[in-house]
Amino acid sequence: MLRNARYKPKRSRIKKRSLWFKVLGFLVVLAMLFGVGFYCYLYVEIKQRFESRRWSVPSRVFSATVPLFPGQVVTPGQLKKMLVERRYLEGAQEPLRAGEFKMGKNALSVHFREFRFPGHALPPQRVQFEFAQNTLMRIRGSQGDQAFLELEPLEIARLFGHERESRLLINIKQVPRHLVDAVVGIEDHRFYEHGGMDWRGIFRALWTDVRARRVVQGGSTITQQLVKNYFLESERSFKRKFLEASMALIIEGLYGKDEILEMYLNEIYMGQKGNVAIHGMGEAARYYYGRNVEDLTLAEAAALAGMIRAPNLYSPLTNPEPARERRNTVLKRMAELGKISPQDYEKASIEPLKVTRSLLPLSVAPYFVDYVRQQLQELYAPEVLASEGLNIYTTLQPEMALAAENAVTEGLRELEKEISSKDEPAGDRPLQAALIAIQPKTGSVLALVGGRDYGESHFNRALFAQRQPGSAIKPFVYLSALDRFTLASRLSDDARRYSVGSDFWTPKNYSGRYRGNVSFRTALEDSLNAATVDLAMSVGLERIVATLRSLGIQSPLEALPSMPLGSFEVTPLELTGAYAALDNDGQKPYLLSLKEVVTEGGDIQERRNVDFSTVTTPAKAFLITNVLEGVVTRGTARNLKRWGIDFPCAGKTGTTSDYRDSWFVGYTTDLLTLVWVGYDDNRSTRLSGSAGAARIWAKFMKSAGPWFHPQAFRIPPGVVQRVICPESQQLASPQCPEKRLEYFLAENAPSDYCVTHSAQW
Repeated sequence: MLRNARYKPKRSRIKKRSLWFKVLGFLVVLAMLFGVGFYCYLYVEIKQRFESRRWSVPSRVFSATVPLFPGQVVTPGQLKKMLVERRYLEGAQEPLRAGEFKMGKNALSVHFREFRFPGHALPPQRVQFEFAQNTLMRIRGSQGDQAFLELEPLEIARLFGHERESRLLINIKQVPRHLVDAVVGIEDHRFYEHGGMDWRGIFRALWTDVRARRVVQGGSTITQQLVKNYFLESERSFKRKFLEASMALIIEGLYGKDEILEMYLNEIYMGQKGNVAIHGMGEAARYYYGRNVEDLTLAEAAALAGMIRAPNLYSPLTNPEPARERRNTVLKRMAELGKISPQDYEKASIEPLKVTRSLLPLSVAPYFVDYVRQQLQELYAPEVLASEGLNIYTTLQPEMALAAENAVTEGLRELEKEISSKDEPAGDRPLQAALIAIQPKTGSVLALVGGRDYGESHFNRALFAQRQPGSAIKPFVYLSALDRFTLASRLSDDARRYSVGSDFWTPKNYSGRYRGNVSFRTALEDSLNAATVDLAMSVGLERIVATLRSLGIQSPLEALPSMPLGSFEVTPLELTGAYAALDNDGQKPYLLSLKEVVTEGGDIQERRNVDFSTVTTPAKAFLITNVLEGVVTRGTARNLKRWGIDFPCAGKTGTTSDYRDSWFVGYTTDLLTLVWVGYDDNRSTRLSGSAGAARIWAKFMKSAGPWFHPQAFRIPPGVVQRVICPESQQLASPQCPEKRLEYFLAENAPSDYCVTHSAQW
């Protein structure tokens, strides 16, 4: 009995031990299952993230390219400014590197960098421009003289998501060896040797920290940094470090070293541009040095590599001295690792820290960008525009766009000084303006300004302001009459009452006086209201309404006697399109701002083509244009000559009741520009079309001089010239006291000689 009693506790202990082994075994198996599951989860998470879209890349909006050619009126200073706007650096010595230029006596040399974006590419090349008397005389390239050269487009906007990260993706094959060596040397010199975790580096960092009694050295590898930046929050905890290490090991198993380094170089944070975060070496190379990543010098590559530790502290733009010291630290490390020679180190370490500083405002052509964005939102969801890296090519001419913004800002400031008074300070409710410049032969919108200050008001007056056009609508009234009337026809400019419902209305001329019997040409050149209404009533108001509709005027139109004087509302964009038909042989162009949308892979998703609708004949369009030339030379816009406008152009002023709106629409053979000036609350500006809008128009056209080339308006088939007697409207005879050369439609030209003055002839 006693023997059996002794064995019971022993058996019990064995059973307990066996139970513990089972529990322990179960826990081990459970831990292994958890580990495998956790590994599989991380594996799938990493694989899915990296195999789909690795980054949200904002869509980029580009201007049009800028043509340069011999004979163009452009100065070396203007070309230099254009290069600086595109972040080119002024080089100090030969040979110039890509992205640099050098000024000479009547010459400018440029090493154009490659412009390479999906859907558009311009090759790198060395070019010399030669000038004489403010004219580009010669373009010399490596293959000889060039007749034409395209200057790369400006990036005018990015359509960000909520993260506002700016990134220009690069391929590891583009990255120069010295940039790879600089980044690897300063951040993780054993990158190509370890498997994601550098245990030697970790223990070395720990020992250094212990000796210094503070954290002075990190042990994270490039792979760990990629994980931290791409997947994890910035919190400091054991959990985060465990995840970081686990994911680094998995990434090293999934991808090759060059793939990991490429991802790192595209992901790394490199500072701020306003409220936008710069990510990746491609974006940093462009922003800080104006170069493609493959064109970086050794010193520039070292400076960028040095920024990784603390991008804002070592920014060459804001902290040049710390940036220079950090650059030299990187260069020294590269020399210690044998990546560069002592001579390369000495040369690069004394190189000046040259960075680009664009002359452009933070927001380029914001009203135009809004116009493009409005069209894009009809085609794409916001998240697509913000993340899929679309490349959007537009019609904007960047130099014209900047000239337009300056003309509006400066012109309004000058006008406010003239109209301000003690009773009504101009600054309380600022004067506003809209300016639209288009290429009439294609409908391309070259510049669009919707107000004086986008920061104060996003309201785009060029697109959405509904304003009365006043006399600016008159050319289309006269266009409607050309089947029955000629430019020599006589109209009645007398005070006449017209019935409007139960009331009567009498049109009044701007000058307050009536001229009696006047010619068709004079009535339009001098913008005579009474004569215009007389003509409209003879032609028929419904016919004029039909003409306006064919020109794209969508606003409600009532067939009232005041309608021919612009008593209805239009938007500046509508009126611009209508005038374009006069400047394009009677063909109304579809106004283009968006040209192409191209994916990251180079596939064209959207393309807008030039399109026209026939509104009138080339002959009729020319006759009205010829009269509008008279408006500029001797009519209501004759002040333009005093403001320096000495090239062939046509135009029309517009002034509404009580001077609420000031308009001017003027055009040459290759550029049409509309300007509107007024207050948002519709109060009086005390400015006529010639005193207000025409002045801003002149200021813009003078600034835009290099980018358009006015010629005499071409006389189309169907138009003939005759010397006539203005009084009788017949062919002039020797006895006629006054003779005038006039244009006619061939079918309406006079064939009989004047009977009033040549009865005996």
